[in-house]
Amino acid sequence: MAYLIEVMSIGSDEYPLLTSAAEALNAVQHEFQYRVTSESQREPGISFEPEKYLSSDIWDFLRRHKETFGGNRPFIIAFVNAPLRSPEVSNLFGSHQAQEGFAAVTLYQSTQYVSEAKRYCCYWLVRYSLSFVNPLIKAHKDPTRKFCYFHFKDYKPDLRLSMDSGRICDECKTQLSDRTIAKPLSAEENKALKSMRDVVSGDFPHALIMKGGGVKGLAFAGALQEIEKYFWFDVHVGASAGAITAVLLAANYSPTELVETLRRKSFRDFLDARFWRVPWNLLVKQGLYPGEHFRVWMSQLLGAKIPGLGDIRMSDLPKAMRNTGKHAVIYACRRGSGVVVFDSRGERRDTGAAFATRCSMSIPVFFFAPEIEGRQVFDGGLRNNFPLTRFLQDEPKKPFIALYLGEPDYSGRRWFWSELLDIWISGEEREAVDSHAESVVVIDTAPVGTVDFGLTDLEKEFLLKVGKAAALRFLQTRRLDNGPDAETVQAAHREAEDLRRAIKQRRRRRRLVRALLLAVLLIAAVLAFWIFFAVL
Repeated sequence: MAYLIEVMSIGSDEYPLLTSAAEALNAVQHEFQYRVTSESQREPGISFEPEKYLSSDIWDFLRRHKETFGGNRPFIIAFVNAPLRSPEVSNLFGSHQAQEGFAAVTLYQSTQYVSEAKRYCCYWLVRYSLSFVNPLIKAHKDPTRKFCYFHFKDYKPDLRLSMDSGRICDECKTQLSDRTIAKPLSAEENKALKSMRDVVSGDFPHALIMKGGGVKGLAFAGALQEIEKYFWFDVHVGASAGAITAVLLAANYSPTELVETLRRKSFRDFLDARFWRVPWNLLVKQGLYPGEHFRVWMSQLLGAKIPGLGDIRMSDLPKAMRNTGKHAVIYACRRGSGVVVFDSRGERRDTGAAFATRCSMSIPVFFFAPEIEGRQVFDGGLRNNFPLTRFLQDEPKKPFIALYLGEPDYSGRRWFWSELLDIWISGEEREAVDSHAESVVVIDTAPVGTVDFGLTDLEKEFLLKVGKAAALRFLQTRRLDNGPDAETVQAAHREAEDLRRAIKQRRRRRRLVRALLLAVLLIAAVLAFWIFFAVL
């Protein structure tokens, strides 16, 4: 039977924040279920507004709440946004009457000590859940055990030590497991408590979900160099360019290694057909280029991390991570059944990883369409370019960070095919981005397009810089403790925008030069015809 814990706001409406915190903890376990007070029962609590809150007054209110509304309410944690004191202590973060199943926490001035309000709430939800497990455990003031969840925070900045550590000291662990004074915890409950403490400390693994976008995917590497300082990922999900990054990360490439590898690579190599073969390929194969160079390149990269396995399959990817449970999920598409899934722990796990990635990046018209089970497979971007919605259908409670290659309305002109493909494979994705804005990094790569395979060194540097700048802005909006400061974010943004302006200027010059050359050729052609007919 799960611990059922009601989460209540008293004196002000803090329910959006409390709902977010409860959902974050419910998403990672099932043994402790947090539910905010139902809307029809909130008004008495919100109206209870003394100037200062005495813990005993809150216990009296919670008793009346239980009597008034009835129902199954074994545990209640109340949050106030005003000073909180007890008969013994005049300034508290929180207090509990665990024997009755009550606890109270104040949000008042908490941001002086913890920047992330949701993380602060999660901490106290877990902390008092532990008190409900064993109401007889007392907070200690041992200076050698400040990291412990049960350390009494008379010096308030010490709160972060417990939040960041995610640990319980050995003495308190012994009390929690003492069957003479505590309800014995099951293995599942212990695991649930560990998962929730990992959420608070930032150690709980997330899924990384990446959009397709052709060569623009280089920006992922720049973004991940910053994001992986604060989050770690056990699932890597992507389509097209996102699939390439997902498979390489699952094969234990670090973001820094990706940056170095992609900086050296000329993407023109992927256009692996002689110019005189291109029209024939398009006519016979319905694609300009075989894409075999990409598959071989991908195989070589995977072989460098997972040697001695021959054709490395999707199921082999976790072997590069010493069986830590990390895996990759990438998407392609085909007629009829729609989405084609390659999952290192599920569907098509025995498919070669390089071939699966080749399927996912098979941009129509540009590359030959590979075949699976006798049917052609195309770029995952056609049906699932930003696979967030699809992934959440399969893993609805998995915490995630998504990298979205998007841009505002862009009036600058680009190559026609680049413009068309961006429209074609992007689809209607903004709704998914807006619905999960707190977890989505939006990277504006304009003016670089999906099939700009001839990237210059400057354009590659721009993609890396703009990815970094977007990641830093995202981390700043999350208000992470020890996150990037405003000066760092602004400096990264200026660097990226300076490069964007330089690239736009160079592209305008190139267009002007091409236009002048075309004009000269037209004039020369007209003169040649005029001279030819004049001679006649």
